[in-house]
Amino acid sequence: MKSEYTRSVTILPGQIDTGGLLGVPDTFELFMDTAALAVEKLGAGWGALGGQGIFWITVKTMIRFLNPPRFLDTVEVSAQMEAPEARRCRTHYRIGKDGQTLVLGKTEWALVDVGAGRQLPIADVLPRDMAFSADLPFPEPFPRIDTEFSEPPCALHRVTARDIDMARHMNNVAYVRAIVDAYPLEEWERMRVREMAVVFLASAVEGETLRLQRRVRGPETDTLISGADGRRFALARLIAEP
Repeated sequence: MKSEYTRSVTILPGQIDTGGLLGVPDTFELFMDTAALAVEKLGAGWGALGGQGIFWITVKTMIRFLNPPRFLDTVEVSAQMEAPEARRCRTHYRIGKDGQTLVLGKTEWALVDVGAGRQLPIADVLPRDMAFSADLPFPEPFPRIDTEFSEPPCALHRVTARDIDMARHMNNVAYVRAIVDAYPLEEWERMRVREMAVVFLASAVEGETLRLQRRVRGPETDTLISGADGRRFALARLIAEP
């Protein structure tokens, strides 16, 4: 069985930014949704595992924006699973049109029994006959982000019901939206985001107030999302054109 899944997608009004391009959080969401469909095809998705309280949890994600698709573009979105480690696996993504690569991405996942609070072996849920390719579209490693921030908070985010997913914690894309929301629109529009990576450290729940701290070093802007008690929930790096 192949480890790659591809679907055709048309970029719709709810997915675009003010420039008519596929938005940054919407790209994260598109890749998350494509990965969910891919594991369903493998018999390892919500339909097979959700009733057992087993979920795929995002550990980290990075996306490189080369030439993001525009409003009403029809593109091919692919998800290709890398050969898994014992308790981690990575999915590589590509958005393409007319033979051109528009966006690349990669997510590292863990498989978690939420009730027991423990990670499970990945290979146990995948088909035995899966064939994994060594030709991966996004082989670059995830960035290492310094966890020490002395900067004051630049924004607060109250976790509401719409942020919460089926595992009853803050959805990974909601963290990305909180980071984007921390920018005034005029400032965000001036930025041309080329890459964004997010590392998920803990799970926030409804009612928590998160604080965002921002550190700028040249073209790199790092963001720490933490709680009132100092618990770290996510780290992100955004790279923009000068």
